[in-house]
Formats: sequence, C-alpha cells, structure tokens
Amino acid sequence: MHPAIGLLIHVVIAIHIALPLGTWLLLTGRRNDITRLWFISISVYSLSVCSIALRPFVSEYVSYILAWSGACASWLLMIETLRRELNKTPWRWPYMAIPVTVWALLLVWLYESGNVTTTGVLVYSTVFVCLNLTLSYLVWQLRRTFPSRSLLMIQVAFAIHASAYLNRLYQYALSGNLDYLNVFSFSWVGNLVTLSTILAMVLICFGYWGFSLEKSNAEKKHAQKGQLQAQAESDAMRALVKERDQLLMLNARVSALSNLSSFSAMLVHDISQPLQALELGLYDLQGRLLPVQEAPQLKPRIDELMVLSGKASEMVSSLRHLMIRGQDQMDDVDLHKAIQAVFPILQGEATQRNIDIRLSNHLPPSILVQANEVMLQRIVFNLVANAMDALSKQTPAHPGIVIELQQRDKDGNNWVVLQIRDNGPGLPDELLQQLTGPVVSSKTQGSGLGLLLTQSMIRLWGGHTAMQNSSPNTETGACIQLWLRPTEPAA
Repeated sequence: MHPAIGLLIHVVIAIHIALPLGTWLLLTGRRNDITRLWFISISVYSLSVCSIALRPFVSEYVSYILAWSGACASWLLMIETLRRELNKTPWRWPYMAIPVTVWALLLVWLYESGNVTTTGVLVYSTVFVCLNLTLSYLVWQLRRTFPSRSLLMIQVAFAIHASAYLNRLYQYALSGNLDYLNVFSFSWVGNLVTLSTILAMVLICFGYWGFSLEKSNAEKKHAQKGQLQAQAESDAMRALVKERDQLLMLNARVSALSNLSSFSAMLVHDISQPLQALELGLYDLQGRLLPVQEAPQLKPRIDELMVLSGKASEMVSSLRHLMIRGQDQMDDVDLHKAIQAVFPILQGEATQRNIDIRLSNHLPPSILVQANEVMLQRIVFNLVANAMDALSKQTPAHPGIVIELQQRDKDGNNWVVLQIRDNGPGLPDELLQQLTGPVVSSKTQGSGLGLLLTQSMIRLWGGHTAMQNSSPNTETGACIQLWLRPTEPAA
C-alpha cells in the first residue's frame, strides 16, 4: 500500500470519529428529539465514510453497498431534522425506509452486474447532488423564519459538497477518465471530492451547533420576556382585584347607612315603643309623688324628663313623615348560591389579611329562604368585615372565619340558620347585654347601625338573630346566627 493511501485513510477515519463526538459535546444542554436526530445522521454518515476509507481492507460489498446505503440514510435523516425545525409534519419511519431499501437494492444490482465502480459512482454522485440541493432549499426556508449566520454556514457546506460531485460528473462526461470516479486514484477530481466532504462535514457540524445555540438563546430571551410580561400582568390583575374587593367591602359597609330609608318603619317602631313606655312611666311617677316628702325636688326633674320624652316623640313623628317607608321586596332565595356569589370577594380580602375563611353548606339542594338576596349579601359582607377587623386587632395563631349554612328545628318550626363564627377576641360583655337596644357598637368609631340594620332587616323577613361568644373552655371567638324562614312549599 502506498504511504499516501495509508495517511489518507488515517486522516479520514480520525476526522469522522471526532465529528460525531464533537457534535454530541457541542450539543450539551440543548439535546432534544431534533438535535439527537441530527447527531444520529452525523454518526451514520461518519461510519459510512469510514467504511469507504477502509475499502482496501474490506470487501467491495461493505465499502460500496453498505457505505453508500448508510450515507443516503444519513442525508435523509438530515432532511427530516430540518423539516422538524420548520415544524412540518414528521415523516413516518416506513416512508424513510422505503427509499433507502430501493437504493440498497439498486446498489446490489449494480454490484452483481459489475457496474458499481462506474455506473454506481455516477448514480451515487447524482443522488448526492439532489440531496444537497434539497437540504440547501430547506436551510433557505429555515433562514427566512430564523435569520442566522450559522444556517448560512450550513448552506455553504451543502453547496461545497454538491459542487464537488457536480465537478466529478462534469469531468467524467468530458474525458471519460475512470480515475475521476475512484477517490484512491489521487486524481485532482477525487482529491477535491475527499477534501470537500471533510470540509463540508466540519462546517455542517459547527453550523448546526451555532444554530442550536442561537435558537436556544432566542427561546430563553423570549421566555424571559414572556415571563416578565406575565408577571407584570399578574401584578396588575392582583392590584385590580384587590382594589375591587376593597371597594366592594367599603360599599357593603356604606350601603347599610345609605339604605337607612328602607328601615324607617322598623327604626320608628324600635324607638317609639321605649319612648311611649318612658312617658307612661313618668306620668305614673308624677301621680305617686304627692305623698312623698321629696316630691318638690323630684317633680322638676320628672317634668324635665317628660319634656325631653315629648321632644323625642315629636322627632320620631317627624322622622315618620320625612322618611319614605321602604318595604324591601322578598324573594325565594337560594342561600348557598347567594353566599357563593360573594364568597370569592370575601376570600380575597381574607387572603390579604392572612385570614382563613371557609364556607360550609349543610342545606338540602332544594331549600329556599324568604329574603332579599342583595340585602342579605350586604349583611354578610358587614358581619364578615367586622369579624376580620376583630381578628386584625387581636390576631390569634391561626385566624379563621367559618360561614355555615344549616337547617334547625326550634319551637316546632323549621328554620334555616346562617352562622358566622370566628376565633377572635369575641364580642364585649357590654355589647352582649345591650343587644336588644337600638344602637350598639363594639368599635370606638362605630355607629352601631350595622348591627341595628341587620336585626331590623332579619325581623322584617320574619326571622331573628342570635349573637354569643364561644365557650371559654373550648375556644375563643364570636358566633352570629341569622335565623331565616324557609319558603313554604307550593300547594
């Protein structure tokens, strides 16, 4: 064997062993199904070229048929890789195996007929020119969607590879010299094919590595940009939701005062009865003062109280005429659905205050209550807001509020109970003692109208309220119950 042939074989084998290894290492951190398919194509082509380089030591069947079949398969794998980069529908593996099988059968027929070194080389060169042109077209399409210098490098590599085979076909057509078809003849045409193959494969490997790196960086930047945009939109949405919930909570509190006209009749009734009883009591005392020694001192005081009572009665009478008597319309309300409609808002406010709030429903699906849905929701808003304020002032280890819906029997009647329970400090004793009074409050700046309107509205619907603290032996907290009348079943 000529020393130049041995040197050529060693150089070609060394380069085509290093190319797959280098490709695998360069693709570290960016390996996926597409890049692995590209690595497989490079590996198959390198093995095929190594088989061609070992032609002096192996049979022609291996160095021609197996080597050229592997080279064709590797180029088809490259085509499939680029098609997937373009997001085209992947080929099914049988469709790829059919052309490789046809190509291998053609090579076997040429080998058996003794024309593999002549017609076979010409057909092999023509096929690779077509494959290189196809790959160049796909790279050009990919550059239109993702401009990259690395893709330009791959396109140049395919052009070099195709040009060497075109030159071989052209020179053989002009001269008919068979040495141009044998790479081991060391003709300038064969040397050009060998060198162009090595150069093209080096450019292809580095070009695809650069393209995958650029694509990975672009995807990373796009993902970071999308993440920042999503974070900004999420923060803006949370701010809007927080602002909305705060406004709704504020509206729920203010609406209790703004709807005072709806409760004028109940207010007048609650105030009139104590005033009438006071006036009658004062008249009775005045009549009994005659035999008492302190009558001269007590009589002016009683007269003063009677005057004040009379003025209060006049104010109530004026209030009756000035205020429009409001009668809120009662409907058949699905209590669970009504509370569920506003529960997300309460939950959002509770989350902002680190309070756990839960809704527990023990009612049958078909039961309805007599109430006004909007006003009932506002009452729940106000009571839950009061509970949150109490929990914020004296925060327990795990602050929580539980809204329970249940059905109870009392005095032979069936009731629907809406219970709001918390684990805060509870209601003050003085407040519990004055629950029957018209205006009470547990807040230093509270008007007490929220509790008054709640009691009045529930009575207007035919129900009543119950308020108490939890047993000190079990847990702390306040418990407020709204007893509502269920809707009578239709006849």
